[in-house]
Amino acid sequence: MSDKSIIIIIGGGLKEPVLIGGVKQDFLGVKIYNLDPALAPSGKTLLTVMFTTDYDYWKTLRENDGQYKAEKEKIADTVIALLDNRFPGLAAQVEMRDVATPTTFVRYTGNWKGSFEGWQVTPATWSFGKVMKKTLPGPRNFYMAGQWVEPGGGIPAVALSGRNVIQIICKQEKGKFRTK
Repeated sequence: MSDKSIIIIIGGGLKEPVLIGGVKQDFLGVKIYNLDPALAPSGKTLLTVMFTTDYDYWKTLRENDGQYKAEKEKIADTVIALLDNRFPGLAAQVEMRDVATPTTFVRYTGNWKGSFEGWQVTPATWSFGKVMKKTLPGPRNFYMAGQWVEPGGGIPAVALSGRNVIQIICKQEKGKFRTK
């Protein structure tokens, strides 16, 4: 893999569905990170592949450490084989691999059912422009910011959530909201 300063998202349907983490997958989305030296040193590339999976499947599997580790290894082998099929020679270049599961996210973040982001955006939970409340009934001067009150996820959504709360406070205090 070359060391180009870009991030590419590759997606494509699989010829045959594959079982990953107890869920049939028919799509493989890959993010390629070779821009940030904090993620991959010069001349190296970090690939991430994420799948929808079932928390209860992993929670049960986690009770047997041997089975849990074996399933993670099987997933790593499967994903590398799928990528090698699409990009011949890739498997020979893999130096390190890791599989994080919903129970991994619970262990490191305490997030509900191992969520790696906030609430899942679906037609039922989100429509363009829908805003989640940043307050609760009862407590005064209590505001919520973070991934659970801003649809989507990741650091940008969390930062936006904090900015939105500041705007709410400025409006209530009759102050001017300034970004600088």
